[in-house]
Amino acid sequence: MRFIVDGMLGGLARWLRILGHVVLYDTDSNDTTLLTRAATEEMILLTRDEELYNRAVSKNISALLVLGESEDERLAQVSRGYGISLTIDMEKTLCPECGSRLKEASIEEASGLVPPASLRLYEQFWKCENSPCGKFYWKGSHWRQINHTLTRARNLTSPGA
Repeated sequence: MRFIVDGMLGGLARWLRILGHVVLYDTDSNDTTLLTRAATEEMILLTRDEELYNRAVSKNISALLVLGESEDERLAQVSRGYGISLTIDMEKTLCPECGSRLKEASIEEASGLVPPASLRLYEQFWKCENSPCGKFYWKGSHWRQINHTLTRARNLTSPGA
């Protein structure tokens, strides 16, 4: 899916990219720009701004007023609203920072660009294909927290939650 996200939802933008969705996130975009791009690029507008949401609905732009206070609540709301999976597939994951594709990288490619301890502890690395970004990722100690957040979000989407 393709989303455009207002400046109040940067964390959600990162999560949706991790889950493999195209997300346009620009903190400098004003409401008119967000609405225009959502319409012309056929993107779903995600916002915490009720006035912006109402403007989108009045223009027949697909939008969701995101009400959750935590990332797991926000992810659950978007998942329920659009049927998105809350499971990470590294083949589809996009760079959380810039939204570009990731490619698997060798330990040699990562050498000198990730902490030495990570090179010793982990075998799989991914690199952002966008050269100005070029960030490296791996399933490090933070992976437990990522999975915990996604599990909580999945629990919130289940019936009776």
